[in-house]
Amino acid sequence: MSKLQSLKTSLTPTQRLGLLALVVIAVFGLLAATVFHDTSATLFRRLTYTQAKDDFPHNAQANSLFLGLNNELVISTQTQVQLVSPTGSARVKETVNMDAPALNAAGNYTVVYDVGGQELKVLGEEKLLHELTLPNEESLLCATVNEKGWVAVTSKVSGHKAVVTVYDPGFESVLEIRLSSRYISDAVVTPDCRGVYLISPGQEGGAFENTLLYYTFSSREEPTKEVSLGSNVVLSILSGSKCWILGDESLLILDSSGVITAAYDYEGQYLKMGTLQGDGFASLFLSRSASGSAGNLITVNDNGEEMGRLPLEGQTLAMAAQGSTIAVLTTSDIITTNKKLEKFRTEPNQRGIRNLAVYEDGSVALVSSATVSLYFPSGARDTNPLILEEREAAKEAKKDKDDQEEKPTETETETKPETETQVQEQPATDTPADAQTEAQPEGQPQAETEPQEGEGDA
Repeated sequence: MSKLQSLKTSLTPTQRLGLLALVVIAVFGLLAATVFHDTSATLFRRLTYTQAKDDFPHNAQANSLFLGLNNELVISTQTQVQLVSPTGSARVKETVNMDAPALNAAGNYTVVYDVGGQELKVLGEEKLLHELTLPNEESLLCATVNEKGWVAVTSKVSGHKAVVTVYDPGFESVLEIRLSSRYISDAVVTPDCRGVYLISPGQEGGAFENTLLYYTFSSREEPTKEVSLGSNVVLSILSGSKCWILGDESLLILDSSGVITAAYDYEGQYLKMGTLQGDGFASLFLSRSASGSAGNLITVNDNGEEMGRLPLEGQTLAMAAQGSTIAVLTTSDIITTNKKLEKFRTEPNQRGIRNLAVYEDGSVALVSSATVSLYFPSGARDTNPLILEEREAAKEAKKDKDDQEEKPTETETETKPETETQVQEQPATDTPADAQTEAQPEGQPQAETEPQEGEGDA
């Protein structure tokens, strides 16, 4: 205690103020970390990356792929697969030889593979989880991963039109389906991890038709269910809490038993771009014109219901989503918004940004020809113009209704003065009211009239 008192007396007033400030900052930091954990973490990232040099070089080419996976960035090129932090620190760096790299992601996992080649990598948990190299006589057609880490690999093998192999999270093969009479363009493990969906393109009556084949792990030899998808060309597929199929004509949502539970039809509009990476919703950029650049960004939930609509102008270069954040890159702007599209932020695309990806905390990776930089959407938000129009229309409707309720009807205006005059001119008698009414001349209006039709409808 004496040492503390000695220290206290030895400090100058300035030193005491400085010590007090440090204590206040420490207490506030602990409080913020406890009560506002997510906000303070994002703020800390913002401050840290602003102070540091928050852009880093990349060796990607024009056809390279970028995807936000939690708070890391997947970069896939023909020669390398990387998983990097927002400041460029490499978590994973794998040398590959891929002529046509492709990827699919769900939850915490992503699979990168070479279409027509032999190499495949599975990333997750900030590391390389699994890898596969097919024999030279076999080639990869597609590969997907579901939200629980189950992988479906579709390959071309001599003597078969397609072979689908399902791997569990430990990358042990649990099912192999060999097809000699059907082609397969996509396959994904169902959300409950008890079966697999296969997309089989073919023809019906001379017209193109896609068929969904549902196999359970117990059925193996024959599909448990077949569902026609019509002429809808499947562009992307994702298995999360439900299975999402993004087609060129409509968006389909399925449960784990091969039943289409919801759909969103484009109604003749052209799908220019779309992503299924949002948390429980799909993002679509639809246009009325096949060649036009103007259209609407639309979000759809897993019930097939439209959540929001935002008009966009200009050529769209890229779209990305993660969590509740959506980012759209056009030739002129970088647009960020949430899944309901109620408000949005724009920043001019003045740095030649060519691609983008969204991190879990809502920040955005902006990809130029040589570097990746971090962007935190901030500043004033613009309200969706469609919502503004709806609000104005609602105000006008309410104003019209109020005006009609306040304005007297034509019958009231004409009847009220006459009624008052008749009451004043009627002589006072001791005759009961009923007798007075009977004694009035024929055709004379009564003092109290019944409301005429239409008076109470204003």
